[in-house]
This record gives sequence, C-alpha cells and structure tokens, in this order.
Amino acid sequence: MPISTLLFSSKRKVLFLFASVFSYHTAQAQLDTNPPDVSWRQINTEKFQVIFPEGFENQAQHVANTLQYLHAPLSRSLQKEPRRLPLILQNRNAISNGFVTLAPRRSEFYTMPPQDYTLLGTNRWLDLLAVHEFRHVVQYDKARQSLSKLMYYLGGEYGLSVANNISIPNWFWEGDAVSTETAFTRSGRGRTPDFDLLYRTNLLSSRNYSYNKQHLGSFKDPVPNHYVLGYHLVTYGRRHYGADFWSGVIDQAASRFFVPFVFSSSLRYESGYSLPANYRRLQHELDSLWTGQVNQIELTEATTITKRSDSVYTNYEFPQELPDGSIVALKSGLGDYPQFVQVKLDGTEEKLFTPGPLNGNAMLSVAQNKIVWSEYEFDPRWQVRTYSVLKTYDLATGKKQVLQRKTRLAAPAFSPDASKIAAIEATLKNEYALVILDAITGKELKRIPAPQNDFLSMPRWSPDGKNIVLLRTANGQRTIQLLDPESNTFTEVLPPTTENIGHPVMVGNYVYFNAPYTGIENVFALDITTRQQYQVTSRPFAGTNATISHDGQQIIFNDFTKNGYIVARMPHNPATWVPLAQVPDTRVKYYQPVVEQEGNPDILTQVPNQVYPVQPYSKFKNIVKPHSWAPGRDPVNNIYTATLYSQDLLSTTVATATYSYNANEKTSRGQVGLSYQGFYPIINVAGAIGQRAEVKDDSLEYGWREKSITAGFQIPLNLTHSRYQESLVFGADANVTDVSDYERPRTALTEQSNGTLRNLHYNVAYIRSHSRSKRDLAGRFEQRLAINYYHTPMGGDYKSGLFAATAQFAFPGLFKHHSFQIGGNYQHQDVENYRFASTIIFPRGYSYRSHQNFAGGFVQYRLPLWYPDLALGPFLYFQRLRGNVFFDYGQGRSKAVIYQPNRNYQSIGAELSTDFNVMRFNGILWNFGVRFSYLPQEKDLQVEVLVVDVGF
Repeated sequence: MPISTLLFSSKRKVLFLFASVFSYHTAQAQLDTNPPDVSWRQINTEKFQVIFPEGFENQAQHVANTLQYLHAPLSRSLQKEPRRLPLILQNRNAISNGFVTLAPRRSEFYTMPPQDYTLLGTNRWLDLLAVHEFRHVVQYDKARQSLSKLMYYLGGEYGLSVANNISIPNWFWEGDAVSTETAFTRSGRGRTPDFDLLYRTNLLSSRNYSYNKQHLGSFKDPVPNHYVLGYHLVTYGRRHYGADFWSGVIDQAASRFFVPFVFSSSLRYESGYSLPANYRRLQHELDSLWTGQVNQIELTEATTITKRSDSVYTNYEFPQELPDGSIVALKSGLGDYPQFVQVKLDGTEEKLFTPGPLNGNAMLSVAQNKIVWSEYEFDPRWQVRTYSVLKTYDLATGKKQVLQRKTRLAAPAFSPDASKIAAIEATLKNEYALVILDAITGKELKRIPAPQNDFLSMPRWSPDGKNIVLLRTANGQRTIQLLDPESNTFTEVLPPTTENIGHPVMVGNYVYFNAPYTGIENVFALDITTRQQYQVTSRPFAGTNATISHDGQQIIFNDFTKNGYIVARMPHNPATWVPLAQVPDTRVKYYQPVVEQEGNPDILTQVPNQVYPVQPYSKFKNIVKPHSWAPGRDPVNNIYTATLYSQDLLSTTVATATYSYNANEKTSRGQVGLSYQGFYPIINVAGAIGQRAEVKDDSLEYGWREKSITAGFQIPLNLTHSRYQESLVFGADANVTDVSDYERPRTALTEQSNGTLRNLHYNVAYIRSHSRSKRDLAGRFEQRLAINYYHTPMGGDYKSGLFAATAQFAFPGLFKHHSFQIGGNYQHQDVENYRFASTIIFPRGYSYRSHQNFAGGFVQYRLPLWYPDLALGPFLYFQRLRGNVFFDYGQGRSKAVIYQPNRNYQSIGAELSTDFNVMRFNGILWNFGVRFSYLPQEKDLQVEVLVVDVGF
C-alpha cells in the first residue's frame, strides 16, 4: 500500500486579518485517476458491480464470474457474507497490485500480471487477486458489527476505518487473506518456501524475536513483513482452535474496539491465551517443525564469493558472470538502496549505478559486458497510467539507454551476442506475447503471441542463440518450454506441474531452475534429452537463481543466509546431482489443516462461464458518492464541526460540506469544497458563509458576518525517472472574502472592519530526492523548492502582497545514513492594510516576527545514534534514536518605524528524538524529542518539546 508522511511543525503565532476565514488550500490531496479519454463499461451481478475500461470485456466477464462463484465459499469461515461491492479493473497500470478500501468502499485490481513467480505462483493473476482481495471484503464487513458498526453510523466509512485500525492489527487482514488464497488455490503463498524464507531463517539462526519486534519492525535486524507474520499466526489459530476461531475473535474485538489491546484480550477469551502467548507458542511450534525439516536434508557445499564488511542484512541477488569472471548482482538491504554492483574475483565490490524503480523478480540479464533490466516509468499527470520500460547499461562505456518509452515490457533477456533482447509484453487487454527487439535501436524485430494466451514469463536465451527457454502458465499449472524464434514453435520440456518453479536458464542439455520440491527452494536441473530432473544445490535455507560460468566449471547462485542473499559458487559436476526420484520431500505443510477445513482446494477450476450483460458506466452520473460523515472538534478554538464527505468510485471528484459551531463565540457557519481531478489541471472550488464574533471575558463585544469563495487549479506532475523521485506541483487560485455588519471602527492593521479582500495566489513546489534505504534519514542528494506569491490586483478594500521562496538541499554526511543539509528562505511583504500569513521557516528558538523583508538560512547535520528495539511492556516500542545539530540565521528589515524594524536572528542547537510505536500500533511511527536552542544575541537557552513527524 502507498505510504504517506504527514509532517507536524511548531505553530508560529502570526497576526493577520481574517484569521477565521475559511481556509482554502490548492495543495489538495491528489487522487489516483485515469486520463479523461478512458471510456468505462460495467457488468452487474447479484453481488458485484464490475467497472472496467472499454476493450477489457473478456477479462471483466471472467472476473465477474469468478467473484460471484467465490462469494459464498470464501465467506464461510468468518460467518459473514458481505454486501454488494463495486470493483474497478485498472488496466493502464504496469504495477501489479490490488486493494480493498473504504471511503468510498470499493476494490481495485491493477490487471497487468507480475513476472515475479514468488508472488504469482501458478495462479492466473486476476484469479489470485479475486481470492485474496475478496477475503478482505469479507473481513471488513465482518468487522462492521456491534460497537464498530455504531462507529459507522456516527462517522460513516471513516468511522468504521478508525474502529478497524484500533481494534485489529494489520497482520490479521493480510495473513488471513494469504491463508485463504493458500487454502482455495493450488499455489497460494503459504505453499511456497520463498514466502516464509526470512521467518524460517531467523528462527533457525536463533533469532527468536519478541512479538513487539516481529510485529512493529526494526531498523537493526531483518524481520518478515506483516503478510508473513499474519499468515502464520492466522494458520496457527485455525490449526489449534478450529475453522471458526477468527470469526469469534473478530466478534469480540468489534464489540469492544475502544478497549486497549482488545485484540489480545479477544484472543485470550477465545483461546485461553493472550496474543503474545499465542505468538510464543507459534514460535516454538515453527522452530520445532523447521528444525526437523532441515535435519532431514543432506547439504551441498558452497564457496562464498561476496565478502561482507559488516553484519547488516544485505542481499546480492540475480548473479550474472561477466567475460572477465567477475559478477554483476543487484545489491539492496536495510542499509542499502537497490544498486547494481560488480563483485570482483577477490570478493571486493564496485558500485556500477543506481537504477530506478525495478519491475519484477526476473529483470537482470548480462551479455557481452552489457546489462538489461526493466523499470517502471510514470505518466506525469495520471497516476494509474504507468509503464514498464527496458533499459541497458554498457560497462565498457558507462552509457545507459532506454530502448523504448511508454511500453509494457518486462523480464528482458539478452541474446548471447547482446544484439537482441527478448521480453514479455502484456497489452491493455492482457494479451501476452514474447517480443524480440534490436538491442541498440529498440526496434521491434519479432512478436510471437502466447498460444491460447497462456501467461509467459522469465525468458532466457540458450548459449547458441537458437532457442529461448521460458515459463508458460495456464489452468493453475506451469511448464518449462523451449521457443524456436525462427519457426515460432513452442516445445514442452517439463510437463505441467503445480510446483512453483521459476528462473529457468539453459546451458547445453540442461535447463536449471528454482523449485520447491523439498520444501526448501533450491536449484534443480532438467536434462532436456532424457527429461530427467536432478537436485543441484541443497542449502539449509535457499539456493536459487543459478547461472553457469563461461568455462562451464562452476555453478554461480544465490545462497540465503541470516544476513541476506550472498553470491556463492560450487563445482559444475552432474555426477554429484541427486535424481529427483531419490530426493526426500521434507515439506512442512503448515497450511494443510486449513485446506481440509475449507474442503475446496482447487476452487478456481470450477468457475462458470456465464455471459453477463455489459452496460455503459457514466463517471459524471456517478460523480456524487457520500461515504462518511464525521463529527469533530477543534480543542484550541472550541469549535465543533460536522462534515459530509463524498468521493466517486473513479476518484475524479472529492466534495465536502461542513457545518461548524464556535462555542466561544456562539456563532455558526457553513463551508463547502469541491475538487475535480478528471481534467489535466485539478479544479478546486470552495466557499463559506457564517457569523463571527469577538468575545472578551465571556461577554459578546461585537459580531460580524463573513462570506468567502475561492476557485483555482493545480497541476501535480510526477517526474520520477531513474534513481530520483521527482515531483512538480504548480497552481493558482483566486479568493474573495467579504466582511459585513461590522460596526466597531478599525483602529489598527491587525483589526478588521467591513470590506472585501480580493486576492490571487500562485504556488510552485518542486522535490527531487535520491533513492534511500530504510536506515537513511534523507536522500543522498535531495532538493526541495517552494515559491508562494499573494497579491490583490482585483480591487477591493484591502491591499497587500507577499512573495516567499524556500529552498532546502541534502547531501551525504561523513558516514552512512548521515545527512548534511542546508537551506534558505526569503520573504517580502507589501503591507498597506492587510497582512498575508507567512509561509517561510523562522529560525529555531524564536517566535515569528513580521518584517517587510526577511532572509534566512540554516545548516544542519542529521544522524542515527542507536537502534535499540526496546519495548516498555506493550505500551511503547523504541526503534531508533536520532540526533541533529543546527545553526539558523535570519535577517529582518522593515521601512516602517516600529519596534526593532531591523533585526538579526541567530540560533545554534541540537535536537534529540526517537522513532517509536505506541500501544503496539504499527500504522504510525511517531518521532518525539527535545530541542535545545541557544540564542547568542539574547544569551538565552530555549528548550522545546518536538513532535518532529509522524510516519504512516
């Protein structure tokens, strides 16, 4: 899911007129929208409304049939059949994903299949999404009961979402969905050893982490994600307490969602054990099962090629040999953003370059000192229109090249002479083909459609360039096939299997591939002459992604360790391989009791093929969709509000209507806002009308009436390319605010009176940030620029102007994860009888003071200090301690004769803060700390408590 960050900064007290006027922001939240030229259709069944782009009807019919058929069986164990659901099929996004969400309630499928076989399994992509995402639908409707349902009545879908997030940990949602896909399909993730690889390795390496660390995460050590943790906890519950166990837990949690640690107490009520106690019992059970598994296997020896300088979790994946014998690999980890490195013969490494957002688990291919891979590229304006493009890098020249723009190509592979590239294309209709391109010009040389439109993946050329080995998946099974690109003929060399095989490589008479035959993923070989299979590697955790050295003497592969994937080698000697018939099956079928409980392990083979009527879907007729109604209160100003929220299913239009009551002033007002995002510029309109009053000593002194209307646009652009995340937002808006029925005469600039303010506002914001690792406090190179300009050229009673510009830059520090940052800002105000609110950052330690001209800057150095992974019971969990030292400077100048019209500001100081979780809630990572600011001119020390930021 997307991650967003909300920044909280200290408030500056600024005197300005119309302080209570309805606030209009052109920086509206940007929605994931499609281009306006997309025509939409819909299929309506008893349980679903499937909305899809024109031309995607065949896939939509299949999805509608699948979901309709899955509805009852997938609802049974949670004892809840959900309400009718709208589903949007998004076929223009090259990023393979899916989600169910509230506000408004809907599901969306991003329909391009992934090349990552560890995610897809042998399932059809849309089938896997249907099973997994529909289980989320069941979960959400199951949780909509008792007091949680009362929250829905009080706040709509926002209220229900709050209740769900408070009462149920995120590992349950995803773990239960993975358990469901595992029970109902031939190849759910719970069946694949790659899924539990990190969890299993940690336990077998004596890393028996606490529940807090396993659930909340760590900057110090690798922990599996919430999908993995959740799957095992959910499966443990069903193994030991029955098929309906989690239904009872949700019943209990939803009825008391406001009680601290209610999920743990619900587990205790249903099982007799708290959540941490059940977790410890799970750990003991898995450790016993996995230890028994690894004790049954006979290991093969391997020699490590990569050399680590520390024990930080780091992966070196997809090794490929260069002509000089060195290795190219993709390096990433807790302390390293993804980057291609060259590992020399002595084990030392050299960074080659940093790619952009990578697509898939099969993107690296090397030939003739050249590398090819696939990256995501983004439409600047439309977030759900993305592309998968092929890029090459020449090690001899250092030149990088994009073969074609705006493509949907993935899993590229060089021919042996590096003159051609084979890749898999998925069209907007999910029609698959192998495409061969000229490696220099990017020109398409040949296109070979997939037979029966079966899914093709992971192509690799044979050393002689005459064949391409690839995977072909259909009907829940996968085969290895050879494609003759001259005759366009496919030859099956491995019969269809439900085993989740991947990464085929052909050398001589053998095809090497990853397979989970033993319950631990390792390299196997297929003799294409005899069709016999052999186990090649037998490593304790995983041995994958084999390639053969140029001299044919060594097998180079990935060996998984407790500190990540390393590159290893072993002799290439077929005489030592073990025939598959003699390989023991040591699989730990942890999922098997759940499969038996559901009693329908191959449900996708039974889906009917009914043809539903197709109708047009009008986004304009369905533009209004209220979903939430939230009461609220501003405790600072003692204002009570009630807001109605609306957002359409296609995410083009957001609207709000708010009634507010000021208990201090005993006044009320109404506000409305509309943001239409279906055009290239986002159009924003807002208005407010109501009463205001001045109250002193609990007595009403005088009142007035305010009306305001604001209209404007903004254009947000995603300019991300290669290793830099880049965005540009610019816009403008016009505001008219009218004050009437105000009887008290005006005596000062900061007081208001009857009159009209008519102003224009222009804004530009630009961000460019280098890729970062989890431990990095900022991008290695980062630039942030913002400009705001307000003026009053349209007449009216108030005249003023403000120009403000800020700039911030980040650079690598002295050591890894440190950040050196500098910044500056400038603001000019033309004040006649009104003052706009300041938009600049004032020197730390000072309260804001207004100047006609202000220029300032800062220098700071940020660094991590400690990764404690320290829990204070269930209440607080501290993940990181970080520090910051700074120097701020500012210079204010004013022509007016006021107190200290010209003044310099200086502060020097330090900040100490910690990243932590509260009440075992991992949805928010708080950062709280203290700031010490010494003001040399005043010889004063200021101490402030900080909420630096809140990470979601």
